Amino acid sequence: MIGRAADVRHVIEFFGGGYGRSLHVVGEAGVGKTALPDDVARMPAAEGTRVLRADGVEFEADVTYAGLHQILTSVLDQAEHLPPRLRQALEVALGSGTGPAPDRLLLVNAMLALLRQVAAGSPLLLVVDDLPWLDQASAAVLGFVARRLAGTRIGFLGASRSGVSSLFDHGGLAEMELAPLDDSSAHELLSDRFPALASRVRTRVVAESGGNPLALLELPTELSVPQQAAVEDLPAVLPLGERLRALFVARVTALPEATRGLLLLAALDGTGDLGVLRAAAGPDTTGTPRGGRSRGEPGGLEALAVAERERLVRIDAAVPRLAFGHPLIRSAVTWRRCRSACHVRSVT
Repeated sequence: MIGRAADVRHVIEFFGGGYGRSLHVVGEAGVGKTALPDDVARMPAAEGTRVLRADGVEFEADVTYAGLHQILTSVLDQAEHLPPRLRQALEVALGSGTGPAPDRLLLVNAMLALLRQVAAGSPLLLVVDDLPWLDQASAAVLGFVARRLAGTRIGFLGASRSGVSSLFDHGGLAEMELAPLDDSSAHELLSDRFPALASRVRTRVVAESGGNPLALLELPTELSVPQQAAVEDLPAVLPLGERLRALFVARVTALPEATRGLLLLAALDGTGDLGVLRAAAGPDTTGTPRGGRSRGEPGGLEALAVAERERLVRIDAAVPRLAFGHPLIRSAVTWRRCRSACHVRSVT
């Protein structure tokens, strides 16, 4: 992984050789929080550690114990050696047995007993990606388990997207924030994957990506060959690929209309000057609504508060300036507006 050698080394050193520890990796969408655990897990797996995986999936978030089912299915045959009460708790929770829903603490004890049994043969590493999308029942059990691994040969490595809450937030686990790639690593990644990309185009992509590896890999693919070669000018805002749109546009779409309008103005203005936004936004909620805003909906710069809470923008009242939390948010705002306008034209 280009630019991630220090991060991989940090995780390996954190676990050491004995495990009995848990680590929660947090990072923005597309920064590599999925690739890092994958890369880390390959090393101990090659040395005999057994790796059990689960991935939080949005459409399974309402399926009770779907996450535990992913992790334990391959080792559930070893549950036959557990005491009957613990074995039954696991079988009922995972759908292979019948009976009343097991007590949560009983299920935790059953899972710990099973994992210790598996780890008796070789060290065991649990790797869980997208923790916020785990079903609540699995997340609760895993949270219990992850905090009770001291003295075992079991490790827990979980990953979450920044700004998305889960039961693992402030849960007492050691946390590591995965930072964006530095400029040098970003240039190296682009040179490796897109060797024909012109130097000044590469510099623009690095700036627009904000060090986000997914953006570095997707933004060049949305450019024409002449644009990649710097024969044609690049657009004012670089177009987003499908995966980037899925990650960033949805966050913008969820905002109130007044907030989206201010973000669009900020994206098109490009200066971040709050004076420009204040003049366009009009009075606050005590004044007259402007621009189609419904009475009672936050007006003025109040409408930016929700975007700031979602970490889409940073506002410095002392300067005063607004900055997008990531350059790709600006692209997402303008892409969404362009799509809406194109839809209106096609309908009319």
